[in-house]
Amino acid sequence: MLRRASLAALIAACLACAGAPRAPAPGQGRVYGTLRLVPHAGAPKPAAHGAYSSQRMRDADLVDYSTPGFAVVYLAEGTAPGGSASLSIRDTRVEPRFEPGHLALGAGGHLTIENASARAHILSYPAAKTVRRLAPGERLDVPVPGDGEQGLYLLDVPDAAATLFAAPGHFAVVSTSGGYELDDVAPGSWALRAWHPRFPPVSRHVDVVEGTSVRVDLEMGVDVDPEGPARAN
Repeated sequence: MLRRASLAALIAACLACAGAPRAPAPGQGRVYGTLRLVPHAGAPKPAAHGAYSSQRMRDADLVDYSTPGFAVVYLAEGTAPGGSASLSIRDTRVEPRFEPGHLALGAGGHLTIENASARAHILSYPAAKTVRRLAPGERLDVPVPGDGEQGLYLLDVPDAAATLFAAPGHFAVVSTSGGYELDDVAPGSWALRAWHPRFPPVSRHVDVVEGTSVRVDLEMGVDVDPEGPARAN
């Protein structure tokens, strides 16, 4: 009986440690939390076949509010994180498309675009003032200009598009469960923001203290106050 009790206590202690926030690096702080999507008040409910039951919205893409989808949480100021990312043009059963359809990168970074399809395509990247024909197998390395939401398109394939979000400061892509973590944040007062391709952005103020982790849970939606309070612990 004592052995079972000791084992149960050990398991409980391990679970508690697993859920506890990580300690920040020396001289730094940490911001973490969740992002939750809030349905619009009075929005039509999804039907059993996976589309909206309202005939007025029968052609609209269904929003799954149980998961955030692609979203980015970032600091509005600070040193541009730079970095690099890759984007491919690939053939599908219907027509060529970009993979992934959404991606995030630090402002000042570099984006590599590869034409992995079987024929040439005309790439348009307006933010970078770039229009370029890419032969099959050809790659193009483009510096990311500025920050914010940026679109990429195939001029010969009308519905082929991708969205790049260039963050001006430290950022994290939200996980499928809605969690995010910003490690190695310098102590001070920051504007914490969240971006989503389908919802208005939100912004919250957060004070980061050296050696501590602060939790900020964010909500996004049409009815959510973009500058309203967030839950911080």
